[in-house]
Amino acid sequence: HKEYRRQRQMCIRDSDRSRDILQDRWLAEEKLTLHELAEKYDISAERVRQIEKNAMKKIKQSFSSGE
Repeated sequence: HKEYRRQRQMCIRDSDRSRDILQDRWLAEEKLTLHELAEKYDISAERVRQIEKNAMKKIKQSFSSGE
């Protein structure tokens, strides 16, 4: 579990906001919606979706490249 957590933290280091969005959206006990996150960060729901998509893409790339 420690290794998995370490890799996950390395993969989600893109930015504090990207990390927070992924945590609030997928890892939190009470997950937030795109609209709730948009309000929290004062950005559009579409921008939240884009940040989420880019962060997930980077995570997938890092796992496939063996980082």
